[in-house]
Amino acid sequence: MPRPVAARQEPGYPPDMQLVRQIPVSDPAVVEGSPEHWLMSGEASGAGLAELLDGLMARLVAAGMPFERATFHLGTLHPQVLGFTAIWNQQRGTCSELRVNVQIRETRDFLLSPLRAVIDERASVRLDPRASDTAAQFPMMAGLAAEGYTDYWAFPIPHARNFHSAMTVATRIEGGLNPDTLAALRKILPALALNLDIVALGRIAENLLTAYVGERSAKRVLEGAIRRGSGEMIDAIVWVSDMRDFTGLSDRLAGDDMIRLLNAYFERSVEAVQRNGGEVLKFIGDGMLAIFPVTDSTSAPVAAEAALQAGRDLLASIGRLNGVEGDALGIQAEWRPIDLGIGLHRGPVFYGNIGARDRLDFTVTGPAVNIAARLEPMSKTTGRRLLLTEAVAQLLDAPADPLGTLSFRGVVKPMAIYASSE
Repeated sequence: MPRPVAARQEPGYPPDMQLVRQIPVSDPAVVEGSPEHWLMSGEASGAGLAELLDGLMARLVAAGMPFERATFHLGTLHPQVLGFTAIWNQQRGTCSELRVNVQIRETRDFLLSPLRAVIDERASVRLDPRASDTAAQFPMMAGLAAEGYTDYWAFPIPHARNFHSAMTVATRIEGGLNPDTLAALRKILPALALNLDIVALGRIAENLLTAYVGERSAKRVLEGAIRRGSGEMIDAIVWVSDMRDFTGLSDRLAGDDMIRLLNAYFERSVEAVQRNGGEVLKFIGDGMLAIFPVTDSTSAPVAAEAALQAGRDLLASIGRLNGVEGDALGIQAEWRPIDLGIGLHRGPVFYGNIGARDRLDFTVTGPAVNIAARLEPMSKTTGRRLLLTEAVAQLLDAPADPLGTLSFRGVVKPMAIYASSE
């Protein structure tokens, strides 16, 4: 195992780049194997993007190359994520991995970055950060110049698949990078490309599964829970929500306006659930199914309070959407106010794969789901938007308002239902 050296904290990042994790850089004196051998060993891409960059740079430095800073830029497939960046900084002793949101493409930082030409045009860019015109053309170079860097090289990495990958290297050695160093780095690019391909494919699989089935479900699928019928019984607070008057809205709004409104509605719905520790499993028309699992680390009362808080957060967020936030949608036809109902029930559910042999859905099923689905529409007749069964109400710190006992279709015994304050 390479022995890491001490790490110092990296400076802050732009709003569209979030730190995923940070590892200390490895000591070049103790790494084993040449860069080429390590890249072809099958070990290099196993741990992740930061480990790949750190392991490569440690071996390049051990081979006598004067690199002091390097980055990887790896594109991905995700509706909100442009890609991932790893930053190796020998002076600071850190290798940081960051998620890059798609919005960064519209920012001044990206438009005036040398990486724009590398990523969009597949061009190589080599700069002396100290040159008088460099910082004027690329403002980020001023920071490198202030740290004493003398040479910066950014270049695309060819791939079998087009993930728009790129790398940068920089040094503070006087005279910059010599031709032998550049040639040695170019020589290993095919092997590096193979490793980045492996990392990219893994990230794409993880990202797409997370986007379509949720983080918890994606993890289970990637761990091999892919057979029809495979799954487990779990205890959970089941959430079912539904927008009011969806049919009427669909009649009044043009198709693109309706999609814009639905996206704004679901964006707030998902944010409220995820922020409070729940997981969205599916959208059904204008409805949404989510769970707040009860686990060893999350007790039933904690899960119930989290689900209730998510409901309150969503109702408040929809209130803001009905106000000034809705103006940004640019919908001319009358659509406000929109409203919704939420039903919460606790019970055991089957969490796993159901469906046909060649078309599966990773979701939850069982009587608890059916009860939550039948509870939610009662918000129309009761006039209360946040409904709970007794199984949830009895877990809460604050008492809920009893609404009486009602019969559910398909449920033998009538059940007591409650409403929570918003």
